[in-house]
This record gives sequence, C-alpha cells and structure tokens, in this order.
Amino acid sequence: MALCLLTIQVRAEPEHSPVSIGIVADNAPYSSLGPGGLRGFSIDILEELSRTSGVEFEYRVGSWSEIYGAFLRGELDAVDEISWREDRADKMLFTRPYHLRHTVIMHDENRPLPAIETLSDLKGYRIGTLTDIYYAGLLKESGLEIVEYGLQPDLVRALAFGWVDGIIGPEVTLRYMARQQGFVNIEPLAAAPLGGQETEDFRIAVHLDQPQLYQRLDEGLAAIDPHWIEALRERWQEFGGKALDDKALKLTPAQQLTVRQQAPLRVGLMSDYAPLSFEDGGRVQGLSVDILTRVMDLTGLQATPVVDQWSVLIELFQQGEIDVIANISDLKERRSFTRFTQPYHHVPIVVFTRKPGFRLNSPDDFRGQKIAISTGIFYERKVRDLASEGVISFDNQASMFRALASGTVDLVLAALPNGNHWVRELGLTDVRIAGELSLPDVSGEDLRFGLRPELEPLVPIIDAALAAITPTEMRTIENRWLGAQLETNSAFTGLSAAEQDFLETRSNSLSYCIHPDWMPLEGLDSKGQHQGLSATLLDIFSHRSGVTFNLRPTRSWRDSLAALKQGQCDLVPLIGRSEGQSEGLALTSAFYTLPSIVLGRIEAPFIGSLSDIDQHPIAIVRDSPLLSELRRSYPGLNLIEVDNETEGVQGLQRGEWYGYISTLATASQKLQDLGLADIRVIGRVPMDLELALATPAAEQHLGTLMQKLVLSLSSEDLHRMDSEWRTVRLQQRVDYSLLWQILSITAIVLFMLFYWNRKLGALNRELAAANERLAVTSTTDELTGLGNRTSFEQHYEACYQVCQRNGLSFMVAMVDADHFKQVNDRFGHAVGDECLRAISRTMREHFRRETDYLIRFGGEEFVIFAVANSPADAAERLETLRRGIEQLRVPTSDGQEVRVSVSIGYCRLVPEIGQRSEQWLRMADRAVYEAKRKGRNRVVDAGKDVV
Repeated sequence: MALCLLTIQVRAEPEHSPVSIGIVADNAPYSSLGPGGLRGFSIDILEELSRTSGVEFEYRVGSWSEIYGAFLRGELDAVDEISWREDRADKMLFTRPYHLRHTVIMHDENRPLPAIETLSDLKGYRIGTLTDIYYAGLLKESGLEIVEYGLQPDLVRALAFGWVDGIIGPEVTLRYMARQQGFVNIEPLAAAPLGGQETEDFRIAVHLDQPQLYQRLDEGLAAIDPHWIEALRERWQEFGGKALDDKALKLTPAQQLTVRQQAPLRVGLMSDYAPLSFEDGGRVQGLSVDILTRVMDLTGLQATPVVDQWSVLIELFQQGEIDVIANISDLKERRSFTRFTQPYHHVPIVVFTRKPGFRLNSPDDFRGQKIAISTGIFYERKVRDLASEGVISFDNQASMFRALASGTVDLVLAALPNGNHWVRELGLTDVRIAGELSLPDVSGEDLRFGLRPELEPLVPIIDAALAAITPTEMRTIENRWLGAQLETNSAFTGLSAAEQDFLETRSNSLSYCIHPDWMPLEGLDSKGQHQGLSATLLDIFSHRSGVTFNLRPTRSWRDSLAALKQGQCDLVPLIGRSEGQSEGLALTSAFYTLPSIVLGRIEAPFIGSLSDIDQHPIAIVRDSPLLSELRRSYPGLNLIEVDNETEGVQGLQRGEWYGYISTLATASQKLQDLGLADIRVIGRVPMDLELALATPAAEQHLGTLMQKLVLSLSSEDLHRMDSEWRTVRLQQRVDYSLLWQILSITAIVLFMLFYWNRKLGALNRELAAANERLAVTSTTDELTGLGNRTSFEQHYEACYQVCQRNGLSFMVAMVDADHFKQVNDRFGHAVGDECLRAISRTMREHFRRETDYLIRFGGEEFVIFAVANSPADAAERLETLRRGIEQLRVPTSDGQEVRVSVSIGYCRLVPEIGQRSEQWLRMADRAVYEAKRKGRNRVVDAGKDVV
C-alpha cells in the first residue's frame, strides 16, 4: 500500500513547519481512513495535542509496516501509536504514554464463562485469538484449545456465533467492533492473565536529533486533561466517536409546517420479528418500536401501527395502503416506490442449522441443502439462484425454525437477534450458527424507515430525529432488546407519596366508565355487571395496587366519554389512542393492538385495497375510533354510519351495504352471538387500533399512577386477558321456535308421504335432479361455465392439503385478459362477454385432467390450480394455453375481429410444513403483475422471474 498524504490544518505557530507523522490506516477505533476521511481516538488526541503544543501535523497514512519503515528511513518526523520497547530506545525518543491498551478476555453474556484468574481456568473452552499474536505461545503452553482468526472482526463474529467460548484481544478494539456489528452481549470478562504482557502503551516517537520537537509534544500531552482522554476513549469504544451530549432537534419553519399538516402515519410493523418488532399478548413492541416512538416524540408526528407479517406489509406499502415501513433495507429495486431514511440499526444475516459439521464458507455450500427463508425477503432471489429447488419460503419466522427442528429443512436464513429469539423461544438446544450470509450486495440488514414517495419531505425530518437520539439513549434501547435478558415489561414500582395522598382523598377507590356494548373488549352482562377484557385488566390493576375500581354505568360510549370529561368518572380503561387525542384527556402508553378488517357477504371477492370498494356503501359504527382516520386517509370511501355492531352486520347480511368495517375481535364476537355464517372477512384495513387507558388531563397524579400500572403489564397478564376474552367459545343453543317449525313441517311431510306413496319415486328423482342443478348453479359462473368463488372456496384448500400431505407439487396460475377494459369500451360489453367465453373454452380444452380446477375469479381474471407433475409440465401447459388464446379471433356485429391475449403468472412448488395456501395466490398475483409490467401476453414463473 503506498503512503498517501493528508493535511489537516490545526492551530500552529506560523514560524514552525508542519510535522509529518505516520498514522495507521486500518486500526479502528484508534485511527482509520474511510469515506469521511481520517478519524479515530488517536486522531482526536493529535488534534488536541496540536492545540496544546502549537504543532501542525501533516498526516501520512499507511499500514504499520509502511509507516514504521518510512520513519526509520527518515521520511517521517514522527510516528504515532507506538509502544516503548528496549530494543527501540536507542533509535528514537518516546513521549509519555497517552493511552494504555489492555488485553482482555471477552465472552458472550448469553453464554457466560466462569470467573477467570489464571489461564488454566480457560481449559476446556474454545478460545479465539488473532493468528501469530505475540502471546500465542503462552496460550498454547498453558494447554488451551486455541482457534486462530486472521482479522479482529472475524474474532468478534466467531464469539457472537458460538464458534468459540471466549476471545482474547485488545479491549477497546474488540468492544468497538462488537458495538458496530450489533453484538451488544459481548463484554469483557477479565484482564487476560498474560504474565505482564497484557498492557500495551500508546506513545509518539520522534528521531533522536529532534529533542525540541520531543519536548513540545511531551509537554503538550501533559497539558491534556486525563479526564477528557478517558471520556474520549469511552466515546470511541462504546459509540464510535459520536458526541454524547443532547442535540436538540431543530426543524425549519417549512418542516414544522409539514409536521403540523401531516395526518397520522400508518406505520407497518412486523408481528414476528422479535426482538426488533413483534406482537405479544396484543402489544406490539421491540427495538424498532422504541425508536419509532422516540422519533414521534421528537418530531410531533403521529403514528398508527399496522402489525402483520412482512409479505403482507410490503404488499400494502406498494399499494399505498400504509405510509411507512419500520423495518426495511435499502435495495435498488425498492427505490422506485420507497424513500429511505438513514439506517438506525444493522443486523447480520446468519445461517442456523442442526448439522454438526456444516459450516458456510462460500455460497457454493448452499447447493444440495433445503433452505428456509422468509417470503419476500430482500435476498430471496439471490439465494434461489444458488440453491434453485432447495429454497422454501415461509410466511412467519416461527414456522421456519419449527421446520428446522423437524428436519424438514437443513438451514434457516434469518437476522441474528431474530433467529436467536426463536431458538430460545422454541427450546432448540441443538441449533447452531453455521456462518454469515455474504453475497454481492447482501451484507446484513440495514434497518431503516421506508416512506411512500409522496411523503419524501418527511425523510429529512425523520433523519434529523434519528440524529438527535443520543448514543447513550440508543445504547439503552439496544441493551433493552438485544441484551442478555429480554425484558418486555417493568415491575410495578409502587405508589409515590403524592399518589398515595391523592388516593386517600378518594378513599383508595376510583370510578370508571366503559363502552356498554363492545364485547369481547368490554360490555355489560344481563345483570349489568362489567365483563370483557377491560374487566380482567382492572382486576389485575386492583390486585397490583390495592385500589378498588367501581363501575359508573352509562347508556352509550358517548355518555362514557362525556362523563370522563365532566369529572363524573375517573377513567375509561379502553380507548383508541387516535380517538383519545383530544383536549382534556391524558392517555397512557398503548398496551393492546387490534387488527381492523372489512366484512362482506360470502359471495363477495377478497379485496387488495380499500380503494377497490370506494364506489360501494361501507358501514361503520359512528363511535368507532377508526372513523375519523378513515375519512382522512380515504376520502373516496362511501362510509355509512350505523349505531352499533349489530346494525352493521345485520344490514350487511340484508345487502343494505357492501361491506362493514370493524375490528377482528369485536366483529367475530358479534357474528358468533347472532349466529351469522354467511359473512366473512374480505379485506384488511391498514390501520390497527391501539388501545390505551384515559384519565382527565387535570388529574396528573392519577395519570402517572395509571401509566405505572400499564407499564407493569407483563406478557402473562396480556395472555390472560387474551385467553379469557378473545378465545372464541362456540356454544350450541336450542332454538325452540325453530324446533316447533321443524316438527310441524315433519308432520305435514309424513302425511304427504303417506298420501302420495305411489308418487314417492318420481318426487325423489325430481328432488335429486333439482339438488344437483342447485349444486352446479351455486358453484358455476353463469357467464363462462367455469367454477366461481364458491367453487374456489370448496376445492382450493383441499387440493393444497392433498399436495402438502403427499409431497406433490401444487400449481396456482393467475390468468388475466390483456387490455380488457379497452375491449369493453370500444366494442361493448356483449363482445367483452364473448371474449371471456372464448378464453374459458380454450382453458377447458387445455386443462382437462381430473385434478385441474378452473375458476373465474372476477371480471377478466381467472385462476387455475392443479397438481403439477414437474416444473416443465406446468410451464409447457401454461405456455400452450397462452398461445391458444393468442390465436383466438372473436367476431363483432359489424364484421370486425377482436384479438385476445392473456398475461399469466404462476407459482409451482411443493407445499412444506408451516406454509399456507394463501402464499401461492400472492406469489402468482405478483407474477402476473410482472408479466404485465414486461409487456403482457406472456407467462411468468414466480419462482424464477419475480424479484
């Protein structure tokens, strides 16, 4: 490596020429040369020394051997980061040391080593060191099992991945590298007992013929405050040199206006990405959630969480249904629909396995392995290129590790903290890390916030907020979620004196109001007693604090809110955070999250976006916490306000409106209570309902007490609330009026059978024929004669499960007529219908097997699902179908001919344990979208052609 010259102008006496000093280029955190220039602990020391001594430095940067050799040849005036040695003392002058570098034993606090006093205490453990390190001989003489690594980052990764039990090396460097790579569990255990070799001093050396320069530098070092040097060491060791002082967030007037005008942001958070973001007992939490909360606090922005699996979130984000994704990496192919903030955390992607001898040394090691990955993960395409048929996608993280435990897969690719979480959660004691995923453009996940392009003005605002989070605060968040113990709740800290005085004025009793009809969340039973999830919540709070909670009944939710604001009750235990953002109320932290859904009649198709139904009347309860946000985010929705949930679902059943928006928990309870079986979920509302507890804003002591109690809720508490009130209990009920109707009809039928005995055979034949016609009609699309949605519901899952049980390939193809709207607009709907019939006939000609199912999904969209013999078989049959449709010519009444073509996207894989049939539809849907993007009239394989 050739020396490079960098000049940094610092305070210097003008009569002195610059002093050339050699700096090691790759010795982070002491000194390193990168895109931001020369930086590090030693560089900051030299800049302070320049101030105290008046010496101007001219930095020469290279490897240690290069700069030391140049110094000995007289090409440099001084050299930095050098230790005093007796064999050097007669060749150069050494300043006093400005730093002592200690060699220590590091361990992983999740796999702690015992107390170490001598090297013999390390016997039986695998100890990592640098190759040819100066104390290697001493370690081997002590009989230790030594594992050597060429670079210090490899040493740190070996400890983090469990390949060694401890490592020995320089404390500052190893702790710095562990922090930079996100391994917060790696900590020093003890000083390495190396017989006096464990400490190395850092000095500056000059030539023997420059005693005046030596004196100036030595006196300059003596003038530097040692407390400042120690603080500087900690800043570089722990925080990579970032300043520890608070940096107030300063927004421009234009940015402040942007924040004020911004509606609440719908933020996608992964439900199974522990410990970064996950849902536990109805509460969404994790490192990303804490950072999001801090950003919202700093900026004044508001967030509405949308909690789901990654494959669902990224689809909602691309459709514009959510505004922000909180856990996303910056990839070239995502930049067309995403504006990225700066990264807030970096996590390595590693390989988990149960194979004792398997080690990932190169990408070729993937060949021949069955590999589990998350559906839609950013490195999926690159891994599929390496392992081809061996890659299996899973919709959730837990299923991947269960498949690993059962032997269904050989390897699991996952983020290190997320994988470690599931290994601990599932008790997988024989799972180990085989290596880190390292592919072109794939070097771990750089977690960022991703925003829709329309929200680009918010990117610099969020970046500024991230920069304003101090290193100490960020470390606290990281330690909370990535430390040795995963703590998801705080113990109740007891009552303060002020809170006790407040409760004494209320005789240790508080009143509360509820929504009288919002089960299973809360409501009144037939005796007027409080029941539901909030009843369990207050019971937990009462036992924890000794406070008695007394219900103040009201007739409606609006009456309850009015009573709270007027001081007639002390609190409401459940309120949507968005609904509670009003004057006069103080809210606790959110402690429960509910997914929001759209209900429709059984024949209604599934919707991908709320904009798909903006021409239809959609009912919602007028007291719903979602109402104002829906009106703000979807002004085109035709929302019909109803008085209560019963009116909403009954009106839906009668066909008075197309859909009904509610939460999954409350809607499911109401459908069960009313015994309605012909209504189902047809879509997801991308704004989950966050529940908090509300108190009057003027009662500050009450508010802090309730916040303490909310923060004390443990996972066990939340699971108790869940199991008692959200678990669906199917109760069989006897409908006596229906029973008498049946008995009456039975008597009439018996009389008729006796009277018409001779005609019984003919009646039975007619009845059987009518039933057969009814069955065919109910499952057949009237226009095309193909199966309809009902047929799809009857056969799709069954066909999928047959393939899953028997290890057969399952194929789903989405077939979409190209430019069909233009056909209708130009030639009329009659011609359009004839085109659809022609396409349907061609589909029947090409898919005749008993295991082939043909469905008209809606409009010009068709679905084919079947048992596929091989990849080539599926591709060939679909391509033959495409060519057959391309040759169709549909005549019009004026003698013209309409040419027809289709775009086909398909997925063909063997369903594995833990995978769901919906995944095939989503992949096929993405593939047909890709086919249209590439020009239409083509077949696209989701496993090969879709990124």
